Amino acid sequence: MISVVLCVTLVAEVLAAISVLVSIVLPHRRVWPPPRQRSWVGYLMWLLFLISGVGVVALGLIDWGGFHFALWIRWVVGVPLWCAGNVLALWAVAVLGIVSTFGNEGALVRRGHYRFSRNPQYLGFIAGLVGWAFVAGSALTLVASLAGTIPLVLVPLAEEPWLMARQGAAYEEYKRTVPRFISFSRRNDTA
Repeated sequence: MISVVLCVTLVAEVLAAISVLVSIVLPHRRVWPPPRQRSWVGYLMWLLFLISGVGVVALGLIDWGGFHFALWIRWVVGVPLWCAGNVLALWAVAVLGIVSTFGNEGALVRRGHYRFSRNPQYLGFIAGLVGWAFVAGSALTLVASLAGTIPLVLVPLAEEPWLMARQGAAYEEYKRTVPRFISFSRRNDTA
């Protein structure tokens, strides 16, 4: 059972990463952001991300404690990452809106966490995935979580040219003043 869940999860993550890479390298064949609202490729990408997320959670439950992380790592590192990541991702979805979250056009959002990161949803999902692996104490879940972060790190590279084409100078300014994920250095907001 565990090998089936691991394989299905990893296949979904690899297919998502390949699809995003196609979108980056061949923008005229892009899969993400979807070329049209309610397109089959948009649904396919969400299905792959859903399988990945559910698979990581299932692996953690099936292989609970399969790798003996020190208990303090599970509680001091895992729980805060998992909780904070999920809260950040859900809050970012609420601020951006569900329509834009699904890759449809919308207004440029610069409020909430989008003032500090251009991609707080992805940052939250990444933290949540890795945190869950530590909470579950599962090396298999950690492998699947790390594999699941690859498409999440790549997605902004596919979205940025698309956003530039739609938002123009407003997005260029936003890109110049707000980091892709997170920055610990101060940025110059005056120009």
